[in-house]
Amino acid sequence: MKKLILASLAYWCVLTLAAQPVKEVPPYMNIEVADEHLAIKDYYRALEYYEIAYKQERSEELAYKIGMLQFKLRDYARAERWLSRVIEDDKEGKHPDAVLTYAKTLKMNGKYEEAIEAFNVYANMVQDEALLHEADVEVAGIQMAAKAEAPIELVITNLGRKVNSSYTEFSPMMHPTGTLYLAAINKKELVVLDGKTSDYFAQIYTTAQEKDGDWDNPKALSNQINREGYHTGNARFSTDGNRMYFTRALTDGDDLAESKIFEATGGDGSWGAPNELRNVNGDYIATHPAVGALLGNEVLFFSSDMDGGEGGYDIYYCVRRGAGDYSLPVNLGIGINTPGDEWTPYFRDNVLYFSSTGHPGFGGFDIFSSEWDGTKWSAVTNLGLGYNSGVDDLYFSANAEGTRGFIVSNRPSDETRSVKSKTCCDDLFTFEIREIVVDLATYVYDKDKEPLSGAKVTLFEVTGNRSGKSDTKDSGAGNTTRFLLDFDRNYKVTVERDGYYPADFDFNTVGLIGDNTIEREVFLERDPSQDTEMETISINEPIRLNNIYYDFDDDKILADSEKDLQSLLDLMDEYKDMVIELSSHTDAQGSDKYNERLSQRRAQSAIDWLINRGVDPDRLIAIGYGESQILNHCVNGVSCTDNEHRFNRRTEFKIIAGPREIQVKKEVFKESESEKKN
Repeated sequence: MKKLILASLAYWCVLTLAAQPVKEVPPYMNIEVADEHLAIKDYYRALEYYEIAYKQERSEELAYKIGMLQFKLRDYARAERWLSRVIEDDKEGKHPDAVLTYAKTLKMNGKYEEAIEAFNVYANMVQDEALLHEADVEVAGIQMAAKAEAPIELVITNLGRKVNSSYTEFSPMMHPTGTLYLAAINKKELVVLDGKTSDYFAQIYTTAQEKDGDWDNPKALSNQINREGYHTGNARFSTDGNRMYFTRALTDGDDLAESKIFEATGGDGSWGAPNELRNVNGDYIATHPAVGALLGNEVLFFSSDMDGGEGGYDIYYCVRRGAGDYSLPVNLGIGINTPGDEWTPYFRDNVLYFSSTGHPGFGGFDIFSSEWDGTKWSAVTNLGLGYNSGVDDLYFSANAEGTRGFIVSNRPSDETRSVKSKTCCDDLFTFEIREIVVDLATYVYDKDKEPLSGAKVTLFEVTGNRSGKSDTKDSGAGNTTRFLLDFDRNYKVTVERDGYYPADFDFNTVGLIGDNTIEREVFLERDPSQDTEMETISINEPIRLNNIYYDFDDDKILADSEKDLQSLLDLMDEYKDMVIELSSHTDAQGSDKYNERLSQRRAQSAIDWLINRGVDPDRLIAIGYGESQILNHCVNGVSCTDNEHRFNRRTEFKIIAGPREIQVKKEVFKESESEKKN
């Protein structure tokens, strides 16, 4: 199955053109254009036209295509919303694959109970043993994730923005000389596949770590390695560092169409002309080379979709017989390979590390290991939480001691700068296993000394009077959080929990020697004002959204506005038949016509935000009232303060069809104290 998309982790982030179709185009024409892009595997443009068509007409089939494409392009938040709509509307069970994908999406979003329920629904829809096995493996991964804890001594760090761009970086590998090799598309913005752009291909780069720990700006290898018109990556080295193996690939749309493995000799910084490997390559995809040793022979492991495997991509090896000459490929067998995909092998000290979707894991691809005892491979072991996340984790490699190394993941981090969703594209991460561990264990209780679950604990590193880098953890179903600390540091910790006053404490690790666990108990006091109360909203009752902000004379939704819109989105999901009018109002400053047009654009911006997250356009009406509904005395010709004018600049929603009444938390939609006084 040649299903490697450019947005996927093995190579690079999707290349796409932000299409701008002509307005008022009939739905069927947008669908035809979308189908054409889908046929040539131009997934992002297909998605864009399907979404435009969906705004024009409600269609279960369009929602299905959008949801499945969102998942394929690794936008799991949007995929969940679209697939939820598909499942709700699919009364005849026409799309069991959408149910399976929805269940996987819930798992990746950490909604384990809902995911298990969805997998059970799927299991009742299919009879094929292979499909049922796939669901069983996913559920086994959830059961493992529910009780997993990352080792406190394991530190995962994003390589930073000098190395990681908006696109995907992949295949980090340290040369024996200490130079880091990686592959990337070195672009800051989306690449336009318009037939004119020619420099969007992945290339192999090198970088080195500076004295302060940062990495240099990557530099591309020569054109002798990075061949024009090919995606080049996956550099791996012989033990002495004198041979480099890498791949050159071609794509069909956004799918991988061809990949072959090459060998170049020389050394770090000076590589000779590469040669294609005999017997390793063939009429199939050959990728992810890795040097190893079996039965006294040097071998080359690689991943391939050649016929005769267990399914998807399998891991094979070929015995090296001489320069560029290898034996025929040998499949590692069913213990390693599965009906899913096995990628990115790496061999060290008789242990094979690889990533797979076919063994029980926490998300999509997880990293696994299996030890070679001279005659057979041991049972596959998941490397565990930390190395693995709820999304995709690949390209494990380590130093000789196994205490430091690299992984590739699309997990979100503070350094993430993805061109699309937070999880669309991969970054390079380092891992380190601390030999000496000093950590903080925080236990949260109420005033009656009863354990409090669901607390948010944030650790700040303090330098002078300023707080530096921070890390936040949720205690989940327990009342304990643990943080790894550095020696000779000052720290501040804040503890927050819904319904309680926050608390904080300070401490330091100055003078500590050897392993230490610092323990702190925190007792939170209930905040009566935060006790959740419900209130009833009736049909045609205008409800003010106080957090919807726009820049002056602009209609773009600002980040701070998403709090109210998210609450409204949750209500639309809860009350499936509810239709709302979302309106925008201005003050009386400016002309009547201008204010009417501006308010209409602003109301439509909020509507578009909801539509882009899966709400049916038929359930949303945007109306800009301009200055026609002034709430105080500040009409045309009356002198008012800016605060008085501000009282009229508002966004509201009201129910116009569906439920007569709904229940909302009182604190969700309410006026600020300053507004109540006006």
